[in-house]
Amino acid sequence: MTVNTNITDRNNVSLGAWFEATPEYGKLVRLGVPDPVIGAIEGDLALYAEDRGIDDFDDIPEGEVVAAIADNTDTQTRLRILWEYEYAGLEGCGDDYTEGIDRDQAVDDDGEAVFDRYSFIVDVSASDDTVPDWRDYGFTVEDIEDFART
Repeated sequence: MTVNTNITDRNNVSLGAWFEATPEYGKLVRLGVPDPVIGAIEGDLALYAEDRGIDDFDDIPEGEVVAAIADNTDTQTRLRILWEYEYAGLEGCGDDYTEGIDRDQAVDDDGEAVFDRYSFIVDVSASDDTVPDWRDYGFTVEDIEDFART
């Protein structure tokens, strides 16, 4: 399926130009994310805007932008973006429990994972949603330990 990423909002701003002006785009460029991946992210955002009838791209929730990035990037880039997104909750999980944790609780002083698995939770709800909409991004011990070494 081809997605029209050349859509414009009521201010006649293209989605691509709008996205390039976001801090998230700057992070992707600094991380060396290739253009085809950025195109896929823009495609997801275009679909979101079209599905929701958004006529001003500034109405796309920040969480949705972060989720579009997380949905289209490799594990380490996804982890970096979610780690730096202050509104993403982090959970440490074990066999019989899940608990919200601060980022500095993910690994010990030696860089070893403290929990069996990890999950970032991102609120992608629009301001007019009556029911919250969340995305869950899971990570393994290896993912977290590799990230801690960077």
